[in-house]
Amino acid sequence: MKENFVQTSDFGLLFTKDFFEFCLRRQLNDPELTVTDVSYIPSTSEKMALELKHPKKGDHPIGVQRYNLSIVKQHKKETLSLIVKSKIGEQQYLQAITQAFEKCGIITSIPLLEYMSQLEFMYVNSKEIAVYDMQKEHLPFRKFMPTCYGYYLDEEHQICVLMLHYLSDDYLSLDPFDVEKWNQEAIDYFIDTISQLHAVWYDNVTELSKISYLQNVLDASKMQAFLPYWQALAKAVETADLSFLQDTDHAFHYQLINDIPKWRPHIDRMKKTLVQNDCVPKNVGLKLHDNVKEVYIFDWEITTIHIPQRDSVEFLAYVLPGSFDNDLLNHYINRHRQSLALHSQENIDKEEWRLGFLYSAYDYLIQRVFPQLVFEKLEARNIEKIYKNTRRIIKLLS
Repeated sequence: MKENFVQTSDFGLLFTKDFFEFCLRRQLNDPELTVTDVSYIPSTSEKMALELKHPKKGDHPIGVQRYNLSIVKQHKKETLSLIVKSKIGEQQYLQAITQAFEKCGIITSIPLLEYMSQLEFMYVNSKEIAVYDMQKEHLPFRKFMPTCYGYYLDEEHQICVLMLHYLSDDYLSLDPFDVEKWNQEAIDYFIDTISQLHAVWYDNVTELSKISYLQNVLDASKMQAFLPYWQALAKAVETADLSFLQDTDHAFHYQLINDIPKWRPHIDRMKKTLVQNDCVPKNVGLKLHDNVKEVYIFDWEITTIHIPQRDSVEFLAYVLPGSFDNDLLNHYINRHRQSLALHSQENIDKEEWRLGFLYSAYDYLIQRVFPQLVFEKLEARNIEKIYKNTRRIIKLLS
């Protein structure tokens, strides 16, 4: 990164007017745009972890920073409030998550990195930038994601910076397990929102599949080839000896993995779209008061091609009350189907859609919940509710 793009301050490394001007001119296609003022706005969390989040040495900041910018665009003054995500390189990310898995006791006969590099954890920066680029052509991506004001990507030097519209704290759920505001009205509005994003590429993923960094997509054949990896996840969960899991649960885990050749081919035959694939409350901004109804979905680093039910299953596992019944689950299943049918103008078979929810729950349990159960031991995270909700979804749909 150019020296004039970064400066040192009492807060650590910060981006400069030159950096913002470079990115904004390119993104907004305005070579005459000027940045007249840059104000860095430290948050409480940044002050608490200052040296970690904003090192005072190095090539560029790492972490999330907030800035207010004054700009002149086409002779008009504007003020922008931005969140700047400055991320590590893709290979660094892959190595970091692999090391975290290894630390949690996930052991495979071949190097774990070989599995991780074939999953959605590859190309995280390129994928997120590609999704924000979709704002240029697709209204739902402009309407339901924070506006992207530019980016800087240099994978050779392990640099990725995204400039996004700032969402105030009242939109956010920074704790993924704090779901108090997700009542039925809020969940309904989220489903209507994610359906419009799903509709853009629904049953139309041919062009997406040609993009190199979206080709790490799991199908039945690859899922079967990864059996040693899934079994290693299940074994690590068993070894973690979590108090809320019984022998019957572990037996179910192994049986579900052994049955991959039976249930996973059904997903291959279903209509796909671009899914967010990390669809948890902390990645969704929500505001449903003061006559304002807004939902924003962000953090698309591990986006992939899958059936749309995959996002709904993950989100519902977090926000459903532990006592949810079949009627409530069916309400959300049918709402997603009806909303997607409306916005995609596709006929969606009710029974196939319901089966897609069941198979997505299988898929989600193996791919995402198993590792999180192991992280529970390492990080003391409260994953019990998510596990039990996922199992309840499976039970009610079986």
